Amino acid sequence: MKLEETTVKAMLWRRGLKNKGMIEICQDNKTGEFVMVAAKGIRRKWLLFNLPEAMWKGRGSKQEVMEASRRLLEDQILAG
Repeated sequence: MKLEETTVKAMLWRRGLKNKGMIEICQDNKTGEFVMVAAKGIRRKWLLFNLPEAMWKGRGSKQEVMEASRRLLEDQILAG
């Protein structure tokens, strides 16, 4: 896969795509730990809210978060 840099404006084209999931990774300023929040199958409900089918949260070192995100992608988000 080839990665390319994009803009916020270019995110609008995603509206026609099927949303399989989303992973967000942040770093805690106080502890230095990484925090990962993942969601599967985000769908718009009642024309107001975007609700996921399932959500996961984890914290740990950079390597632990990388391994957990890979496992979630393989086993949960891209599995079906």
